[in-house]
Amino acid sequence: MPKGGRAKKKLALPPSGAVREKRIGDVRLLLSGAATSDDRVCWRFSHVDHGGPWGFDQMDSATLCEVLTKLRDCETMTLNELRRTGDFFKEYELPGGLCKEAVARLAAIGFDDASKIQRLRFTGTQRLYGFLTGNIFHVLWWDPLHEVYPSNLKHT
Repeated sequence: MPKGGRAKKKLALPPSGAVREKRIGDVRLLLSGAATSDDRVCWRFSHVDHGGPWGFDQMDSATLCEVLTKLRDCETMTLNELRRTGDFFKEYELPGGLCKEAVARLAAIGFDDASKIQRLRFTGTQRLYGFLTGNIFHVLWWDPLHEVYPSNLKHT
């Protein structure tokens, strides 16, 4: 018996011969396109800001499906291809033109030392903000009303 006097629980195996038929090996061989995915854009969601005004909690399910579909489509691109998409991808120096609330929120969540932030444009006003590290886009904010980095439109 191990220390503490309790025997370790053994994991129950699935019934039948399912374990014998299980594939073991490099998952890249099982996923189409995975062998060349190291250069492609991919996503991380561990830094999503759930406590601020640009969280995902206000997003309806149809919009979420559209965003996820667009992100999936972007996964076929390398970082250089994403950068050449024109107005879809942009990178901003910080604090730059970020609204005061966004600058304060970055400080509140510990990102006040960041020098750049990136965004993806989905529709006229919808933006997804995050930090790009290599080819990984760390998603931070969903901005449906174009508030984080507002445009200075001429003649308005």
